[in-house]
Amino acid sequence: MSTNGDVKKKLEPQALMRRVKVAARTAKKSAKAVIATKHTLAPPVEIEPRPVDVLALRALQKERRRLLEELRRQEMLAQDRPTTGNHMADDASEVEAQAKSLALRRHLEGMIKEIDRAIARAEKGMYGICERCKNPIAEERLKVMPAATLCIECAKLQTRPMKVATAV
Repeated sequence: MSTNGDVKKKLEPQALMRRVKVAARTAKKSAKAVIATKHTLAPPVEIEPRPVDVLALRALQKERRRLLEELRRQEMLAQDRPTTGNHMADDASEVEAQAKSLALRRHLEGMIKEIDRAIARAEKGMYGICERCKNPIAEERLKVMPAATLCIECAKLQTRPMKVATAV
C-alpha cells in the first residue's frame, strides 16, 4: 500500500523532467530567434579615445554642482524637522517623511557617483561612447541622461526582461 508521501516522491522527478524539457524547448526557440534576427550584443571593440569635449565636461560639472546643492538642501530640511511629537500619528508621519528624505538623499548620492564616472570618462576622452558597442551615444540621450554609458540599442538589450518557462 502506498502512502501519500510515496506518490509525491514519484511525481516530483516527473514534474522536474517536464519543466526541464519545456525550458530546453524555450531555449532552443530563443537561440533560433537570435540567430535569425541577429540581435546579439556585439563583442567589445577597442577604440582610440577622443579629445576632451570641454562643453560636455562643463555640463557634467554643472550637473554635479546642482546635485550637490540639492543634497545639501535635503540634509538641511532633515535637520529642521522635530524628532518626536505628542501623538503616535505625528510620530508615524515623521518616520514616513524621514524615510522619503533618506531615499531621496540616497538617490541623489547615486546620481552624483554616476556623474563622477561620466566626468572621469570625459577626461579620458571616452564620454559619449557606448561602453558595449563603442558607437557614439545620441546627443538627445546624453541631454536627458548625462551619465549614460550605453547607447539606446545596447540599453534596450541589457534591460530586456528574460522570459521564464513555466510547466503546464
